Amino acid sequence: MNRASSRRVRRGAAPRRLGVAATALAVLLGAGACSVPTDQSAADPSAASGKAAGPKKVSDLKIAYFSAGTSNAYLQAAIAAGKKKASALGVGLDVFDGQFDAQKQFDQIQTALTSGKYNAFAVEPNDGNLVCKLLTRQAPQKGILVSVFNLPICGRATKLGEETWEPGTVTYVGGQTLDVYERWVAQVVKDHPGGARIALISGPDLNANTLCFQQAAKAFATHKGFKVVAQQATDYTTPKGNSAAQTILRANPDLDVIMSNFSGMSRGIVQAVNSAGRKGKVKIYDFGGDTWALNSVRKGDLQQSVMMLPAKETEEALQALADHVSGKTVPHFINLTESSELPGTPFATADTVDDFTPEY
Repeated sequence: MNRASSRRVRRGAAPRRLGVAATALAVLLGAGACSVPTDQSAADPSAASGKAAGPKKVSDLKIAYFSAGTSNAYLQAAIAAGKKKASALGVGLDVFDGQFDAQKQFDQIQTALTSGKYNAFAVEPNDGNLVCKLLTRQAPQKGILVSVFNLPICGRATKLGEETWEPGTVTYVGGQTLDVYERWVAQVVKDHPGGARIALISGPDLNANTLCFQQAAKAFATHKGFKVVAQQATDYTTPKGNSAAQTILRANPDLDVIMSNFSGMSRGIVQAVNSAGRKGKVKIYDFGGDTWALNSVRKGDLQQSVMMLPAKETEEALQALADHVSGKTVPHFINLTESSELPGTPFATADTVDDFTPEY
């Protein structure tokens, strides 16, 4: 693959990648990430430059990998890719399971900071605001390099390009920012020129991706004939998605669209719609792009799916740390929508689905 191409950052252009991955039971994941960035970034010059001292050579890297959790296929694919990448780089890697618990992950990072065992962190934050100071101030002050992936920290989720990066860190890998959700919403509007009654099924209320989803969906109110008639937050699992969809379908016999921002939930939603005899009448728009989702697009159970690349996301986060130590220039924002693994877009439809290869 052409790494330079996958990392190219175009200033002023909206990032197209979703990064992020939605994860099961992610209560408090990225709380406030769709808000204005907090004033918690690094205050000293060395931290603000994003150039913590770090090790002298790549083989000296000792990386603490903080995963949001370990209980679903997306996260398992990311962790497996991380271990493989660390082996290829010849570096040490310890994985910490955040168990979708923001405070637990905070404690894990704080303990790692004081242990002296690690000189680099790769972080998939459960709550980007909670760990902001740890990663932008305390880690750089201790010479620890930080690579953030999937969800930004310090309230950066709605920022674009370079602005998704936080001073004090090496890079941010992903791109599941507000503009991606806006493009997702715009596709629904385009597909229904006469208007539509829409239901939104999301992850937990304080999840960063949920907040971006809800904010983007406000655009429906600006289009004639469109109305959001139901919203329900879940824990990203199939049973909760199914239960939410059943409730919404019973209350809205004239529903046209359900939007689900994780494929795990979408499985349950498809089951509910098909069981209600409303396949084809209620269009389902998915976010996740796993193997099941792409097959469901082919079968017509899903209108489309937005691709996520958990393996690539993790590989790039670790490679960025190695490149930084090697003295190479690392972009502040690595936009995975420009990855050569995607056919120029993360949006898979019935016409384009065979151009995509799922990572999980």
